Amino acid sequence: MAANYNEYGGYSYKFVDADLPEKYKCAICTFVARDPQQVTCCRSHIYCSSCLLKHKQRSGSLFNCPSCRELLDGRYFPDGRIDQEIKDLEVYCPNDECQWKGVIKDIETHITECPYQSIECTNGCGENLQRMKMETHVSEECPKRIVTCAHCEETGVHDVISTNAHLDMCPLFPIKCTNDECDVISPRNQLSVHKRICPKSIVKCEYSKVGCSKRMKREVQEEHNESFVKEHLQQAVNALHNRLPSNSKVFKLSNFSYKKSKDERWYSSFYTSPRGYRMKLDVHANGDGNAEGTSVSCFIYLVKGENDDNLEWPFQGEVTIELLNQLEDNNHKVCTMKFNESTPDRCKNRVIEGRNGHGWGRPNFVPHSELGHNADTNCCYLLNDCLHFRITVNATYNKPWLV
Repeated sequence: MAANYNEYGGYSYKFVDADLPEKYKCAICTFVARDPQQVTCCRSHIYCSSCLLKHKQRSGSLFNCPSCRELLDGRYFPDGRIDQEIKDLEVYCPNDECQWKGVIKDIETHITECPYQSIECTNGCGENLQRMKMETHVSEECPKRIVTCAHCEETGVHDVISTNAHLDMCPLFPIKCTNDECDVISPRNQLSVHKRICPKSIVKCEYSKVGCSKRMKREVQEEHNESFVKEHLQQAVNALHNRLPSNSKVFKLSNFSYKKSKDERWYSSFYTSPRGYRMKLDVHANGDGNAEGTSVSCFIYLVKGENDDNLEWPFQGEVTIELLNQLEDNNHKVCTMKFNESTPDRCKNRVIEGRNGHGWGRPNFVPHSELGHNADTNCCYLLNDCLHFRITVNATYNKPWLV
């Protein structure tokens, strides 16, 4: 049982002598008086200093003796003799399990050392335990004890480091590969590297850009290539016959934060090839339409160009927009737009002098939340307040020899 003693009122300890003289007891709280005060009106009574003070505060201008009702202002004094006798009285430790006994003047010193005394956790978790159990609690049980992550060696309080609050982000926490039939377990920050070479990863055919739509596990990719040599060759020939040479260009958007805060549009025009179509990349840093405030929006516009008389209309082909990862040539954000019979005419028709074309693209191209550094994928699109876009155009042309 924890000790229960207060600075207000008398001593409520269990005394060795259970039958104490009345002269030691406060006439207000009836406990053995603490800092006893003697009144001059009726010397048979003493009071605790704190009991008398509280009685005075409650009485206001009518401060009188609780026993005889005489006015007390200036008519009481500390009784040093009785105080010394009281402090030499023997008491038991208020903690039931403790066998200590001693005089009142030594009890407070004992309580600061008593192994059975209830104290509050020094880590601040709010737990109250006996002093002899606190060391084990603080070092082994307390949710706020300082611990070290077993994986990354980061230190912090236990209820953070040892729970999902940390483990869901710990860069070295072991994660099983999510590919079916793969049993590799890798540190979180190396998982993306493993997946790039995992034999169980589902990948596109190496000839997907010329028309092969097969998908397979990486471990059978070489077998697939050997089995479909003729098909891949024919697809490559067809692609060469039906397309103008592809043309890739990289554009740099600077001062992204300013453009985003001012809701500015940024654009840059280009030709798909020396004798090709003229287009414009249009970027809304703060998003357009329903994507405003949440994403970067990207659109491609056809623009009036000097080669338009010699080109086929409407424009047919594919335009690929890539937001480039600035840390490595991998994990780029890719959006491919097909200009075909399903594309609105206003987006693929020739632009007449004095008119503006219509954009074709993605309002939700990339969320703002994905622009920063991602340690798991070693990816960062926004670096030094700049974005880099790569535009690749594959224009389909029925008579490529005339272009």
